[in-house]
Amino acid sequence: MKTLPLKCAVVALLLGGTAHAVEALVPYDNFNPMEPNPPRATKIRGIDPARWVDVQTGSRVDSVRELAFTRLRLMSRADTGTGRFGLRFTHPEQVTAIAAKVRVNNARSTGCVDPRSPPARSTTELTGRFFNAGLPSRGSAYDDVTASIRVVSRSTDPRGSNELRVEAVIEQCRDTTCTGRTQLFATDLGLVHQGEQASLRVQWDADNDRFVFQRDAQPEVYGPYTVSDTHAPGAADKALVVTHALPTCASGTPLPRGYANAYFHDVLVNTSAAP
Repeated sequence: MKTLPLKCAVVALLLGGTAHAVEALVPYDNFNPMEPNPPRATKIRGIDPARWVDVQTGSRVDSVRELAFTRLRLMSRADTGTGRFGLRFTHPEQVTAIAAKVRVNNARSTGCVDPRSPPARSTTELTGRFFNAGLPSRGSAYDDVTASIRVVSRSTDPRGSNELRVEAVIEQCRDTTCTGRTQLFATDLGLVHQGEQASLRVQWDADNDRFVFQRDAQPEVYGPYTVSDTHAPGAADKALVVTHALPTCASGTPLPRGYANAYFHDVLVNTSAAP
């Protein structure tokens, strides 16, 4: 295994139409039971268990995972710790690209009274662990490398604002559950209003040691990395999720809050991962 230095919070972006060897995207699930795309041999009511597996970590006060007409709805309300809630692709090892239309109707994050405490954060994400930068251990996320494109609410956002931030990040897991992470790349893709739809894409371009991120019709943004990518992840995972990361507040003070209510549809994947 080659050993390469970690690159933290890289801000250099490569923009434009540089050629890269990535697969074309094809439909995976549009969450429309009456007119499914791609078509199904048999009619499925609700979320298709052949394509999705529930994912849930951490604790929350309330949550919803359901089909809402022709959308997947994920809602999570939490007041402690960290967690993720949503759907995982049934064959994550085949998925190297995820795209979807995402609308976050509501998101709010409230931190601790003490301004020295870390901010609270709630996100809506297309995310995955794509490879391992070390020597993987089956079932362990340690040294797995994640890439996500996400819509973010933070407790430091202006009070009363209805705007959320779209971000792209690459991170390396620092423990077996990927709770602790080292950031390898991050960039801001601009603001989106609550209730406004955004088309998001994250795709691994292994031949060029980078990930491709895109929001709507904006130019692609390339996130490079310098860690080794020759091993499969120890804990393969590709998913649509809402998450929360909340600080621990002093006893006797109000609890932090993390809330996200999001809708997904028209999910696409790389051709070789088509159902």
